[in-house]
Amino acid sequence: MVVSDIIVRDVVKVKESDRIRDVLERFLFYRICELPVVNDRNEIVGWISDREIMKRIGRTSPVIVPVMVCSVLFPYEVWFDDEEIGRKLYRLMDCNVMEVATRKAPVIRFDSELDDAAALLGRMDACSLFVEKNGVLAGRISPGDILRCVAAGRKAANNR
Repeated sequence: MVVSDIIVRDVVKVKESDRIRDVLERFLFYRICELPVVNDRNEIVGWISDREIMKRIGRTSPVIVPVMVCSVLFPYEVWFDDEEIGRKLYRLMDCNVMEVATRKAPVIRFDSELDDAAALLGRMDACSLFVEKNGVLAGRISPGDILRCVAAGRKAANNR
C-alpha cells in the first residue's frame, strides 16, 4: 500500500507571508499543533509547530556567571529573562511565520510505501508528514491514519 491511498487531502496550511497570529488562529480553530508553510505555488517551504512557539515564549535558560566571594570564584545562576509569557506571545503575534518556522519540513513523496511513512514518523519529532506530489503539497498523513488503515486491513483479513 502507498501513502497516496490514505492521505488526508484537505490540509490546513499557512502561507510564507502569514503572521504568527494566523498560525495561532488555525491551531486553535482546527485543534491542531503543526502546519505546513507554503509559497504561492503551494510548494512546501517549511513547517511550524506549537513547540517552536513555546521555545520563543518560554523562559530562556539561566546564564552562569562567576562571582568572586572572598577571593574564591563561585558559579551563580542569573536569569536575564523576566518578561511575562503573555507579553512575549503578544510581541510574537505580528512576526512573519518564516521567522519561527523550521525550513526543513517533514515531507514524504506521494508514491512512497506506507512502511516507509511509518518508519519516518517513528524517527521524527513531527505529529504528521506532509505529502508532496510533483513538488507541491498534496496531503498529510499521521500515525493515526496509518494505524487505522493497517487495523482495518487486518480486521478485514480476519473476517475472511
